[in-house]
Amino acid sequence: MANGNAEETPLRIGVLSALVSEIEPLLGWVGQVRRIPAPVGLLYQASYGGHELFLGVAGTQKTNTAAALQALITGYRPDVLFFTGVAGALDPELAINDVVLASSVVHHDAGVLYGSPQVFHPFGPRIADEAAEQAALWGRVNRFNSDRGLLRAARQAAINLTSLAPDRKFKEGVIATGDQVVFSSEKRQHIREQFEALAVETEGAAFAQVAWTNKVPFLVVRSISDDAHEQSLSAEKLARIVSAAPIHSTGEETEHELARTIHTVAESAAALVLATIDELPDHLPLTDLADSADSEAV
Repeated sequence: MANGNAEETPLRIGVLSALVSEIEPLLGWVGQVRRIPAPVGLLYQASYGGHELFLGVAGTQKTNTAAALQALITGYRPDVLFFTGVAGALDPELAINDVVLASSVVHHDAGVLYGSPQVFHPFGPRIADEAAEQAALWGRVNRFNSDRGLLRAARQAAINLTSLAPDRKFKEGVIATGDQVVFSSEKRQHIREQFEALAVETEGAAFAQVAWTNKVPFLVVRSISDDAHEQSLSAEKLARIVSAAPIHSTGEETEHELARTIHTVAESAAALVLATIDELPDHLPLTDLADSADSEAV
């Protein structure tokens, strides 16, 4: 806790999600919420436990996420970052409303397709080395590790929440990201086996890569909304997902069932994010947090 030293600086914490339905639980739990300018997506400023919060809605998939997070970092310089929302389960032990803490996130759709029949060779993007004399590209980074200090805080938060919701599981492991929304038994098995992932979604690795590039500690938290299997997606939901119709609009009187479901499930991940914030020191410096550049080149 803070000791009243005038030199102490409250934490600036950024929390991003893909959809309004995923950030809404947090907007309802924190104080002094107000809309602030953002060049990409939606952004709200709020307060919680003495911290300054920036809560954003990026839109779905990787490009929106990367653009919104870079805008957030450039404009407001958060000290730590969280991504919260829903995901599809790849681990058969996970059920709806269970929560996954990402020990790391990986791009499952980055690589080379070769031959007929196709064989997929996964690898990450080449990274520009600003220290190189001729802007050389080095290695490939595809797996981005969550900050060790934030993971420690999240583990303790999960223990605290388990006493309140004993039927909810919290698991730590790999989350896989791709621009495809996966509802396929064949694809989910492939991702599970190739990356040993617990869950699959469409934003986390892009979020992690931008945070890693900017050297900001980060953690991705996802609650399970489905099992990523075709049998769990009705024709109506499929039509809704692929349509251009909005999933949710702030202030909309009649929410669609899909938006209500996402909101309800997203509460589990949002609760863990807030409980993790409770475990953080309430001022700078964050001496117990790890180097955010701790990730794997492949």
